[in-house]
Amino acid sequence: MYDLDIKVLNIFCCIYRFKSISEAAAYLNLSQPTLSNLLNKLRKFYNDPLFLRVGNEMLPTDLAKQLFPLMSEVLQKFELVIGFSDQFDQINSQHKFNIAMTDVSHLVLLPKISTYLKINAPQVQVQVHTITAHTAEQMKNGDIDLAIGFLPNLEDSFYQQKLFEQYYVVIASKDHPRLTDGQITLAQYLSEKHIDVDVGVGAGHYSLDQVCSDLGIKRSIVMQLPSYLGVGLVVQESDTIATVPYYLSEVLLARGNLQILETPVAFPTYAIKQFWHISSHHKKSQKWFRNMCYEILSK
Repeated sequence: MYDLDIKVLNIFCCIYRFKSISEAAAYLNLSQPTLSNLLNKLRKFYNDPLFLRVGNEMLPTDLAKQLFPLMSEVLQKFELVIGFSDQFDQINSQHKFNIAMTDVSHLVLLPKISTYLKINAPQVQVQVHTITAHTAEQMKNGDIDLAIGFLPNLEDSFYQQKLFEQYYVVIASKDHPRLTDGQITLAQYLSEKHIDVDVGVGAGHYSLDQVCSDLGIKRSIVMQLPSYLGVGLVVQESDTIATVPYYLSEVLLARGNLQILETPVAFPTYAIKQFWHISSHHKKSQKWFRNMCYEILSK
């Protein structure tokens, strides 16, 4: 019986992402015969072809589709174990990292990253970009090293790692005349005036409008903002309410005259992840930055 090892798992994942044995071999700096030989051993191990040639692509079988997320998770955990042993000189490096984040991440996550870098990597630079519909292409061409947020539709050439689970709550002014007992019913939620945030397509946020539409409910929206950055100030000075991600509400609560209420609508939770393209996967500087983000941001 052939024993699986990390090298073989990496070969499998590269073929899966590139859909090509030749491209996977070039990326891993292996000869095609060597890679094919290891793939054949993996096929025998699972008694399945794993990949079938269709035109110019190697497409995964049903079993390979089931194995891919499991193998990816094993590789990610293995890299966490060895990642900080890479010889990236964080104390003296002046490397500039380009990261894409949501507006919520600016308030919730960026201060944690900044604090860590100030102490542990004082000369490292970070340029922050907004997540847009073009972020995936920017990661492909190397303009952006890492994206942090909710990006559900990336193709297989991207890695992803969960940082924490996000969910929604309602915020209202502490002086709200109708919300005095720390609770809000569904009837109250639908009757109150809402401040809404139009996150747009591909902005790294979950869509509340789609959930409301699916549930057949309609909010009374009196103001729509282009981002979450000003929502706390508007709500605390009015009788309106807003539905916001929980970790943002904690930041807003510490800064304003607000209260947090459990939402009466069954908005689903969603995972906040960090994403990176396969082309940057083995770069020492970026491995260090990803591992740093995971260590300080995961909950």
